[in-house]
Amino acid sequence: MIPQRQTIFVADNPKGRGNCQSAAMASVLGLPLDQVIDTASDEVRAGGFWEPIYAWLAERGLKIITVPPGDTRLKGAYSIAAGPSPRGPFYHAVVCKNGVMVFDPHPSDDGLIEIARHDIIVPMTDVEKKMHHSRGRE
Repeated sequence: MIPQRQTIFVADNPKGRGNCQSAAMASVLGLPLDQVIDTASDEVRAGGFWEPIYAWLAERGLKIITVPPGDTRLKGAYSIAAGPSPRGPFYHAVVCKNGVMVFDPHPSDDGLIEIARHDIIVPMTDVEKKMHHSRGRE
């Protein structure tokens, strides 16, 4: 995990979007922020937010498993936790390890009011990779 701060903030964006999800993904994947899908962009938001993220990850042989707080699969794993932000009526994303927040991409480091879910990024199976690549040829 390499911490990456978000660069787009809900309070400053006329469309009320931030890129905390991108920053959390970059952190967990150990990538610079500019190498991760821009979750605040019109292109991603027009596509329904999650579908473009799933497609971006799949192109890299990765997928998300969503688990509730306290799930045993969080043991030893980094995850991206989402929940209500203390800065307003919107969801925020942070990085957790073992289900506990270890990094907030927002410079306030305020975290979340509560964790609603954890997204764990894991490798796709060989079958999932083949299925993904065959869909691209249709």
